[in-house]
Amino acid sequence: MELVSFLVLLVFSIQARCESSDYTYIIAGAGTCGLVLANRLSEDPNVSVVVIEPGDDVRNNPNVTDVSGFSFIRSFGTEIDWQYITSPQPGADNRSIPFHAGKAIGGTSTINGMTYIRGDKAEFDAWESLGNDGWNWDTLYPYFKRVEQFSPPTAAQQAAGATFNPEYHGEGGLLKTGFPFQLDNGSLHELVQQAWENLGYPLNVDVNSGETRGFGIWPQTLDRDASIREDAARAYYYPVEQRPNLKIIKGTVTKLTWTNSSTDFGVLSAGGAEYRAPDGQSVTVTASKEVILSSGSLRSPLILERSGVGNPSVLGKYGIETKISLDGVGEHLQEQPNTSLGYSSRINVTGFAPYVTFATARDIFGNQTSAVAAETRAQLSQWARKVSDANNGTVSAGQLEKIFHIQHDLIFKRNVTIAETLSSSSSNFVGSAFWLLLPFSWGSVHIKSAEEADDPAIDPKYLLIDFDLAVQSRIGRISQELWYTNPVGDLITGNVTPGEAVLPRNATDAQWEAFIASTLVPNHHPIGSAAMMSRELGGVVDSRLKVYGTSNVRVVDASVLPLQISGHLTATLYAVAERAAEFIKNS
Repeated sequence: MELVSFLVLLVFSIQARCESSDYTYIIAGAGTCGLVLANRLSEDPNVSVVVIEPGDDVRNNPNVTDVSGFSFIRSFGTEIDWQYITSPQPGADNRSIPFHAGKAIGGTSTINGMTYIRGDKAEFDAWESLGNDGWNWDTLYPYFKRVEQFSPPTAAQQAAGATFNPEYHGEGGLLKTGFPFQLDNGSLHELVQQAWENLGYPLNVDVNSGETRGFGIWPQTLDRDASIREDAARAYYYPVEQRPNLKIIKGTVTKLTWTNSSTDFGVLSAGGAEYRAPDGQSVTVTASKEVILSSGSLRSPLILERSGVGNPSVLGKYGIETKISLDGVGEHLQEQPNTSLGYSSRINVTGFAPYVTFATARDIFGNQTSAVAAETRAQLSQWARKVSDANNGTVSAGQLEKIFHIQHDLIFKRNVTIAETLSSSSSNFVGSAFWLLLPFSWGSVHIKSAEEADDPAIDPKYLLIDFDLAVQSRIGRISQELWYTNPVGDLITGNVTPGEAVLPRNATDAQWEAFIASTLVPNHHPIGSAAMMSRELGGVVDSRLKVYGTSNVRVVDASVLPLQISGHLTATLYAVAERAAEFIKNS
């Protein structure tokens, strides 16, 4: 009898570990893109959708819902932050730097700054030149508008500086956007706007027009009237969570399962996914149609690698059999270095001041722009070799050089903006955060072992290319000059961060470079690690976001964006996911 009982328990134990539930679609990750897909795909009652997500429901977490000022920072270092750490960064004084990402239903949309800015038209047009037929501003623009349920600013908000053009916004979308009631209603916006205009940066009435250059006040992903954050879960999941064909399972997807074991017939088909349940057990779920990775730039490449999709030299190091050789998996990681300045003032601000200024190469280099363009074009081959070597030659210098030429043309021929400065205030403290938008310093993210799912090797390679440091320094000088320019300059009383001794107004290049290296932090806009590009350029997914060499695996998240944009990722990710949902439903 004891033997029988033991065998019964053993059978049930095995079943628990190998439980198989069949769905039409499996989505790995309940972040911004994953929840858009979950909503749109489950509109069809004849399909079943499961989303596998390790994070919790945070709809009542005050650190998430609060829209006042920079309250989102309170989420950093808590249980809803993955709390990653980069590898030591030579361009940042060899520091290993904390890197924040959302661990919740809603993903990073639950802890980000809620900024809603799309980018410059030419940057989206460039995607097509990378082998992505049908991807450009004109094809994405309808999705940008479809996403939005924009609340035009009230009279009081317009008096506080909020501007917009209704032509560029949607009204019937699921995502509420607008301006917070907490906008500072004093004179600060007029002072800052006039100072920027005195420096040559005009008012940009609507930064979401596809032309970002100039000074403006950005809209946010928030429900203005409810005064609450509009994260992806609030917009796309909570309203439909009772659908019987939509389910969220708590767990961490570790790898794909394959229905065929070789690529003899050209492509692999995924039968499902394996995930680690909260109790540590490994569970398998199956999909009759597709498996979609939406775990973000720092996690989706890891799932591919543990599934045998990636660079054989990376996979072989951890004893993983190569199923599909794709050298671009985990490569092309593009991130932006963020640096801040702070000043004391005679201004007493009681509200929120979300001011943004975008600058082009012509703004930064002035009458030297043509010379800088020629000099840097001549160095693209050298830069490509340096980036390739720094990433162990995983992606060839020849591939990178072709991509760098496209980015160089964006900067110097298409005149997209390449610098962003946020100007804000709190009480009598004012300051700026600034960063270069289109770095040539590209890094990587890879697995550290065949088993570990939550500890990616993140190496952004900040400021690897000297030109990036030169641009960051020049942006810093412009950001600094703002606070010495009237009418706002008359109200500044002191250099607080980093202080006059470290960074005086007449600081040398060496002082600027040392300051940037010692203080830069991530901008938390990682993209490109499963890039949508031609396979010949090192791409991972095709123009329908399907992983090369597979019949039914897609990636839909920031990792597929092939180049950085002059905006913040959120707006673009919602639009990309809406378009991806159509691809999937029509396939």
